[in-house]
Amino acid sequence: MTIDYAKLIRRGLSLLDLNRTRQHLAFRTLRDEFYRDLWRKAALNMGFTHEDLGSGYNLISKGAFSTSVKHGDVPLDTDETLRRMGNKPLIYQLMTERGYRVPRFCTYRPENMTVAERFLRNTSGYVVVKPASGTGGGRGVTTGIGDVQALRQASKFASRFGGNLLIEEQLEGRSFRLLYLNGELIDVVRRDPPVVTGDGRNTIAQLIKTENIRRRECRPATSLNPLFIDEDCRMYLASIGKTVHSRPATGEVVQVKSVVNENAAAQQHNVLNLVHASTVKSGARLVREMGVVFAGIDVHCRNISRPLDEANGLITEINTTPGIHHHYLTSDTSQQVPAAEIVLAYMFKSRSGVSRSVPGEYLDINQGLMNPCML
Repeated sequence: MTIDYAKLIRRGLSLLDLNRTRQHLAFRTLRDEFYRDLWRKAALNMGFTHEDLGSGYNLISKGAFSTSVKHGDVPLDTDETLRRMGNKPLIYQLMTERGYRVPRFCTYRPENMTVAERFLRNTSGYVVVKPASGTGGGRGVTTGIGDVQALRQASKFASRFGGNLLIEEQLEGRSFRLLYLNGELIDVVRRDPPVVTGDGRNTIAQLIKTENIRRRECRPATSLNPLFIDEDCRMYLASIGKTVHSRPATGEVVQVKSVVNENAAAQQHNVLNLVHASTVKSGARLVREMGVVFAGIDVHCRNISRPLDEANGLITEINTTPGIHHHYLTSDTSQQVPAAEIVLAYMFKSRSGVSRSVPGEYLDINQGLMNPCML
C-alpha cells in the first residue's frame, strides 16, 4: 500500500503522527489474519459458517441469522453507548455518583496548563496524562509524570489525539483486564508492561525496532501492535536511568514503558481463578448500571486476590468493544478461555447483534425483530 505522506501532512499530521500511522498500517495484515483465523475457528467449532468479507470483516452465520464482526468489534452495544463510554471524565463522574472510587483527576486544555500544574503540585506521587475522550489502546497516554516540564511534554503529546485532556493520579500496582458479557465475567488477564532483552550490542531503540519486525513477521502472532518510542517510553526509561540510546547487557530484560497496551503475549497472563469475588461482583454491577453489554474493565491494584480498597487499588476504566485478542495472546495457551465462542453463543442465542437473513426483516442490535426493513 502506498501512503501519500504529503497529503497527510497537508491534513495537519506531524512526522511523528505519520510514523505512528505507517507502523500501524504495517501491522494491518497481521491483525486481519489473526482475527480472520480466530473467528473462523470459533465459528467452525460451534457449527456455524464463516466467510471472509475482506478489509478485516468476517460474516458468521447460523440458519437464518448472521452477524458481521471486524477484528474484535462485535455489534452488541449501541452507538450512543459507545460515545458515552468514550468520555472518560463523564464516566468517572457517573462512577462517583454510584459510589465507586475513582482516581483523583481533573480536565484541562493544553493551551491553559494552570489547572494541570496545580493538580501536579497537589499530588504526592506521579500523575498520568491522557486524552479525555475519543481514544483507546493507550494512545496519547503518558505515565510517570513528576515535574512541570514532563507535564508539558505529555500534554503536547496527548493533544495530538484530542483537544480536551485528563490528568489523574498514578496508582501503584499491576494492570488487569476483566472481560464481561451481559454482566457475566468471562475472563481476566494480568497485563504487564512491554520489555526488550539486551544483547550487549544494540541500543534500546534498535532492540525496539527489531522487536517490531519480529512481531510483524511472527506466526502465530504474539502481538497485534507495534511498540512505539513515545513520551511514556522516554519518561519511563529516564526514571530507571536509561534512554533509548542505552545498550543493555546480554540477557538484561528492560521494561521500556509503563503503558501496557503495547505488550506481547509473554507479558499477558490468564488469572481468572485469582480474582476476589467482591471485585467480580463490583465489576458486574458497574457494567449493568452503565448499560454496557460487552465490556473490558481495567483494574489497577497490588493484589487481584484481595478486595479493592484504598490500600489495594480500584477500577480505572471501562472499555467498550474490548480487544478479544488480549485473551488469546497470552503466556500460557492452556489457560485460555474461548472468549470468541462465548460471545458468538450469546449473540445467536439472545438474537443480539445479529441480522435475520430474510428479505424484509432484520434483527436490530438490542431492539428485537423489526419489520419491515429493506436489507
